[in-house]
Amino acid sequence: MSDDKKGIGERLGEAVDSVKHKVNEGADRARAEGHDFKAETTDNPVEGAVEKGKGMVDRGKAELHESASEKDAKDASR
Repeated sequence: MSDDKKGIGERLGEAVDSVKHKVNEGADRARAEGHDFKAETTDNPVEGAVEKGKGMVDRGKAELHESASEKDAKDASR
């Protein structure tokens, strides 16, 4: 089926995927905040560095989910 002839089911599926990515984005951002908190409150500098690294990874994953969500939402509206 061409992009011009998408059925309601396919559009609905893309919309659902967009929402899933948004939920995952929020979860990744929340985890990153938790890692940042741990990094700032630990007395162990190695543990702090590890937590900062984990926060960076989670923020990167959140950015990927955000991009995927935007793409799916755009595709669903076509």
